[in-house]
Amino acid sequence: MKKEITTKDLMALNELMTFENWMAIKMKLYSEQATEKTLKTMFKNMASKHLENHCKLLNYLKTNAGEEGGKK
Repeated sequence: MKKEITTKDLMALNELMTFENWMAIKMKLYSEQATEKTLKTMFKNMASKHLENHCKLLNYLKTNAGEEGGKK
């Protein structure tokens, strides 16, 4: 069942998606620069989790966006 998404919802989703994408990129960069194996693994795992969060938000948006583009 689709949930109506308001402009306020879209703004919040945009903010969250931007944050999650930014953190995924940043953590990936840190994993590439880290020399200690433990840190490298931790940063890779964090990047993966943030990317997963971004994808979940995107899927939520795709699932709940109306044909009119979710405009309210």
